[in-house]
Amino acid sequence: MMRGDVDAVDEDPQGDPNSAEYWAERGLKRPQLVWERLTSSNNIESYRTKVPGGWFVMLTQEYRDCGGSFFYPDPSHRWDGSGFHA
Repeated sequence: MMRGDVDAVDEDPQGDPNSAEYWAERGLKRPQLVWERLTSSNNIESYRTKVPGGWFVMLTQEYRDCGGSFFYPDPSHRWDGSGFHA
């Protein structure tokens, strides 16, 4: 994950760009969606944002006109952004 441990972010609202306190502390209004860039391979750009009940994830491929998005259910927002490899 790019912002650090999910639990640490949840415990410190000033460090979480999804919290209103984070933006108020900086004198700014919170954007409607706060995208977090995830690390990925093969020139694929991946981003996620917290939504009720989980994550909204967006994928695009660098230098190509393609991509997509999906909902990843995770009500407690525990997903650290990494993939599962067998």
